[in-house]
Amino acid sequence: MDEREGFKEQGHLEQEFPSGISMTREEFYKQLTISSSKFIDPEVQEKFRNTGILIAGVGSVGNPIAMMSARSGAERITVMDPDVVEVNNLSRQQYRVEQVGRSKSDMTVQNILEINPFLSDTVESVSVGMTMENAWEYVKDADIVIDAVDIRALDIIYELHRCASELRKPVLVGYDLAGTAMVAVYRYDKKEMKPLKGELTAEKISEFEGVRDAYRDGSISEADFLSYIYDAFTGPINPLKVPVEQLEELIKRDPKDTRTYQLGTTSTVLSALTVEAMRRIVNGEDIKDVIMVDVPSLVRRSNPNLLSRMPLLLRTLATIKERGLTVKEVLTKVK
Repeated sequence: MDEREGFKEQGHLEQEFPSGISMTREEFYKQLTISSSKFIDPEVQEKFRNTGILIAGVGSVGNPIAMMSARSGAERITVMDPDVVEVNNLSRQQYRVEQVGRSKSDMTVQNILEINPFLSDTVESVSVGMTMENAWEYVKDADIVIDAVDIRALDIIYELHRCASELRKPVLVGYDLAGTAMVAVYRYDKKEMKPLKGELTAEKISEFEGVRDAYRDGSISEADFLSYIYDAFTGPINPLKVPVEQLEELIKRDPKDTRTYQLGTTSTVLSALTVEAMRRIVNGEDIKDVIMVDVPSLVRRSNPNLLSRMPLLLRTLATIKERGLTVKEVLTKVK
């Protein structure tokens, strides 16, 4: 029996809601998606419903994407994350205060089931997160992969993309840069491509592992470890399109400050962009390699042009260069 036949069979089982209303799975699904039915072709909706979505990491990127996917009618969702919910997550991740201290992946599934209670058989939590050992298995079983892995785990990020490249699975990577939501699209399903288009290599990962080991045994600080990571991998981010707020934060940041600063509004926009991208991918459409929406620039009456941004960009590049010297010192300590 294929997945679709399974859904139809379970559609005859009724579920009673607290209000006393009873519905079958199919009746519920029809009502869940009826408001968007004039804008999304029924065939596309059914494809999206049956698409296996793997979300590696359910923090400020992955958690809103998981929730938006469920609200948009996705029924086969696997979420992976080894961390627990923290109070500071509540501003940008769709958890509740009573879930603080509990597994992020488990709580994401719990919240999905509060949107669509019929999904207990098709939504999975992997609370160990993605690992070097399980990446192949989970990527193999997915149709679309969302890379929302913490950047501190460059080896896992590389392994995810290596598996997706070999298995020809599309990967979407989310970035929240101050008020800018950005999705990088890797269409490994369309053509042969190096993992991350060669932006990371096996040799770089070997170097990373040495630096990470040095951080773990206390030879270098967390700040030095993060400086190395940001120097080793910037991904597809175009410096000319980085929002001014992000540039200012990079310049003013205390080098010892290891916190990642993010906006909840950006995470919400990012989830909408990702779901739209997934719908079009499952429908066989070509989409942009990089999708960006700078929310503050759409709201402000006027925005700095490239000429007025240039001094800020030059200061940012000088700051990054200065911190690059720290990276060289880190590598010297490791060697």
